[in-house]
Amino acid sequence: MKKIIVFLILIQSSQLFSQTVLATFPLELKKSKEYRQIFNAENAVTHDVYAFATDKENLTIIKYNSALFMTSQYSLTRPDTSYKQIVGYSFNSEGNPTLYWSNPDLKKIMTVQYDLNSKTNTEVPYELQFFNQTLITSFQDNNTFYILAQKHFEQKLELYIFKDGKKEEKTLDFGSFKFKNSKNQEIEFSKILEVLPIEKIETNQFNPLFKGTERSKLYVLKNKLLLTFDHNDNETQAFEIDLATGNILEKTFPKTSTKNYVSLSNSYYHENKLYQLKVNAEELLFEIRDYKTTDTIKSIKVLESQKIPFKTSPMWLQLEGQKPREFKNTAKFLHQLVFLDVGMTVYKTPKSILITIGGTGDIQFTDVVNSLDGSQYNSELMYRTIPTTAYFESVFDKKLDHTKQDAEPLAFDFISGFLQQHTEATIPHIIRYKNYYIMGYYDSKSKQYTMRKFIDGFE
Repeated sequence: MKKIIVFLILIQSSQLFSQTVLATFPLELKKSKEYRQIFNAENAVTHDVYAFATDKENLTIIKYNSALFMTSQYSLTRPDTSYKQIVGYSFNSEGNPTLYWSNPDLKKIMTVQYDLNSKTNTEVPYELQFFNQTLITSFQDNNTFYILAQKHFEQKLELYIFKDGKKEEKTLDFGSFKFKNSKNQEIEFSKILEVLPIEKIETNQFNPLFKGTERSKLYVLKNKLLLTFDHNDNETQAFEIDLATGNILEKTFPKTSTKNYVSLSNSYYHENKLYQLKVNAEELLFEIRDYKTTDTIKSIKVLESQKIPFKTSPMWLQLEGQKPREFKNTAKFLHQLVFLDVGMTVYKTPKSILITIGGTGDIQFTDVVNSLDGSQYNSELMYRTIPTTAYFESVFDKKLDHTKQDAEPLAFDFISGFLQQHTEATIPHIIRYKNYYIMGYYDSKSKQYTMRKFIDGFE
């Protein structure tokens, strides 16, 4: 979600800044396109990088060392097509991969262990019925594949753990914890998730604002999970879950009261800091707390009559399919936010910390406040519900002080520009590796697997 001028610069300069080819490998993917997939993975211990390329009949495995030189490759028949795609991976102590094949519902999983030395593989099928459960998400940590589900009518989550082709289950019981709404009334954990389903945040990647405006968030940290809930406008409730033991630790972070009691609020965790936001039509309150101590590091209150002192970009209104328009003042911006789900995202670049603050949601066009000239829009919008985003960006230095420096372009901006210009780059898959991003894709024109490097900022 970057400024239009920056985006145009990126499109024009992507040829210059996004052409670092790391590796290529001759490859021809055949048969039905719906079964084609590129999947990249990093061994968290050895930092070897793997590329898995599959079509309807075959799988090709390419292994690169930590310097990204190819060390081996293996081609073989893929599992039955009822297991349509690769959904996860793990690595054993010898560095050999296990792939987990499934459909998006994850109810049937085929685990396949690949031995790159002997060129053999072992298959083990599993069925996950998810009886009285709702699938939340799947994720990777420490060379292990996890699936997280919610138990219906119970105050519990179920964690499915896959390692070396074997499955284990852990029940995460929240029944002993108290949950209250903004009126201090007790509510059940399961009721919160019904209304505010959990959104998985990518902890080492840039997240779009619509993820930051969700009020139940999951962060995958080293050997643990962090769940944060902002159903209560008086506090953020956080839970650390030890992935090895399943133990749960609760922490609460108070939210400072605003002049107007009725406010929208949210939070965002980033590198041992909890960023909190409160908004109503009269004021915006932005705070940063130390996660370990809950102490306030920074607190900034902005009234509707004031300028936002820490914003770097203009305040934008973006209606889907339309050009962004700029809000005239803080009051207009705040009056729009009350119609949306508010929140923020935080992302660290090599030189600074980029914070995006705003709101997202589907609203009636007639609820768009008169901060903008409605005649600039197609009159057909007047009676439609339309996806809407209102936001601004702020740049902070590593000491969490606001800087007037413009936000640098992000790797994802370059990736987006590259993909728009190169239609032959198909089925891309992106991973964070060291301090940059790797995009692996199938080049349909030259018929090869290609791996490219993208960085934040200009190299």
